[in-house]
Amino acid sequence: MITLTEIVKDGILEIRFSLGDCESKIYTISNAQGVDIMQGKITGKTQRTCLYVGDCKKGKYTFSLDDTNTQEFTIQ
Repeated sequence: MITLTEIVKDGILEIRFSLGDCESKIYTISNAQGVDIMQGKITGKTQRTCLYVGDCKKGKYTFSLDDTNTQEFTIQ
């Protein structure tokens, strides 16, 4: 399971992992229309990471980790 900063105000999306198997996972960030705008890989065993999303416009987005864990967040 993942926990995100639900409202991003400073351009930094904080992601906290409660899964024991988060090593080498692919993440995708999609906009409200379902278009993938960002994709990357989280490597290593980590409990928390931050992504810079300050270049994205204000609005609702979806963070997906390997298409199994999905959560919405808002950029203000």
